[in-house]
Amino acid sequence: MKMHHRSPKGYTLIELLVVVSVTTFGLIALLQLQIGTLHSAAATRDMQIAINLAEHAAQSMRLEALQWSSNSQPISNTNFHFLKNAPVIMVEGQSSEWLNAYKPTGGTQDWRVGPVGNNADYDEGILTEIPETSNQNFCVHYRLTWLVPDLLLRADIRVTWSKNKAQHLKYMTCPVEMESVLSDNNSITFPASIMKNIFVKQVSL
Repeated sequence: MKMHHRSPKGYTLIELLVVVSVTTFGLIALLQLQIGTLHSAAATRDMQIAINLAEHAAQSMRLEALQWSSNSQPISNTNFHFLKNAPVIMVEGQSSEWLNAYKPTGGTQDWRVGPVGNNADYDEGILTEIPETSNQNFCVHYRLTWLVPDLLLRADIRVTWSKNKAQHLKYMTCPVEMESVLSDNNSITFPASIMKNIFVKQVSL
């Protein structure tokens, strides 16, 4: 009679290595997917903040324009934060240079701002809720162009922010040319119309 010997139950070393390898690759793929999802969510959040910040700057300019009337001081009056930088030559199509919408505060050289900027004159209330240092990674530039001399301006508001992989401190002074460094920065441009307050009637005494 022939004797049949059964092989012992269990897994070979090669089978274990295959299982470990497949599991490892699966976990790495899941990790990369999770990282990609987080980066996508962060990019979406930053884009939304940039849009809100551009709209916020535009509304601040429109608020300022309420004081720009035939009764007011000239538009070059230093009491105006934004409008004082309108082109001195009032000719249709005349534009100013690109300017920083916000200045550093607290003696720092960091021109970047958070979701609502740092203008305490217009935003004192909201800055108590959202401090200017919250998510401070956005540069805001603007340019004013005469559409109708001494009546209607177009404001181009550009918000630029550095990507996660960029050297953030390289752009802390918010240079205007950072918008063209696409490998490091994202940017949006928001147009707005700023009109003189023609509804204020002149009252003669």
